[in-house]
Amino acid sequence: MKTAKIIMTLLALTFMVSCVDYYRMVTTLDRKGNVYRELYAHGDSAFMAGNNSRNPFLFDISPDWTVNRYDTAFNYNFFGNDENLNVKISKTTNSIEDYSKNIRCDSDMRSFAVPEESLTKRTRGFYTYYSLKVIYKKLQYEAPISIDNYLNKDEQLLWTQGSFDNYKAMNGSEMNDYLSEINDKATKWYARNLFEINLISIKKLTENYDLDRDKENIFIKWAKFLKFDTINIDPKTVCNVLDSFYVTTYFSKLYNTNHEILDNNFNQLQDSSFKINTDIFGKDISYELVVPGKMLQTNAPIIHSDTLVWQVDGMRLLFADYSLEAKYRIVNKWAFLLTGLLIVIAIGSIVALIKRKGVRI
Repeated sequence: MKTAKIIMTLLALTFMVSCVDYYRMVTTLDRKGNVYRELYAHGDSAFMAGNNSRNPFLFDISPDWTVNRYDTAFNYNFFGNDENLNVKISKTTNSIEDYSKNIRCDSDMRSFAVPEESLTKRTRGFYTYYSLKVIYKKLQYEAPISIDNYLNKDEQLLWTQGSFDNYKAMNGSEMNDYLSEINDKATKWYARNLFEINLISIKKLTENYDLDRDKENIFIKWAKFLKFDTINIDPKTVCNVLDSFYVTTYFSKLYNTNHEILDNNFNQLQDSSFKINTDIFGKDISYELVVPGKMLQTNAPIIHSDTLVWQVDGMRLLFADYSLEAKYRIVNKWAFLLTGLLIVIAIGSIVALIKRKGVRI
């Protein structure tokens, strides 16, 4: 069975990471679909001195990005966190799809650094309708126990992406209680996965005990007494739990005799099967979109005049793709001019026809 170094690691990184790299990305669309993009970050002293090998951005910025280094950093508020930014890169392309074509970055960072972006248009009469879609792909990993066993799809999106579409009827008190329930279930999910991973390494050295048969009952009994916010679920802890369940000292003795093997097996099992770059949980992007014309529909949580704002981080990609969507329309001036010209021609034709027939008007 493949296992994953997810649960405690990911959520701990998400909620407790002390060092976060913030990025502000501003994408401006013009009436023709051309795109101007700016990305802001904080560069260290080496990069600010011209050392591009200390690139603070998520991808290779050479050779077609223009770099601007600022002598004085400026403050920007990232969803309640004030951060200093001191470098900007910028680029103009003919379409938003062009950005991802030539970007080079680490493969395990690509889904976060290079989203799938598309802009489609449809002309109808006096207006051209545009539909923008940006998809940040779900992080790829494998867990012994699926989150689907603990949270349904709506709960997963509410917990990680703030999708309230199916919860709009709740008041603050009801939502608080519901989120507390989701938190408890998510915590049990990551505890259960760490328990499962530990069990895999322990049972390799175990004789005369059917851990696979009993593991459900073991965890259910153990979970009643757990404080998941403080527990450290490691091989030694699980061995003590097994002693309690089977009323024995077999497993604690097993750990004392083989603690190096058990610890190493546990770590190797995690490292060999966990296919995710945990650095993603130390990144936070403010994705800002400036559109021309009239906004018709969007799922952006923040709207400032003609600017739409989304927050993108690892937590939002933990259970599902994160889609950023916007629909807007632009007036076709040529359609109005053509219509006006046709009206003038029609009126002129009618007047000419009447005059030829000698009718007084």
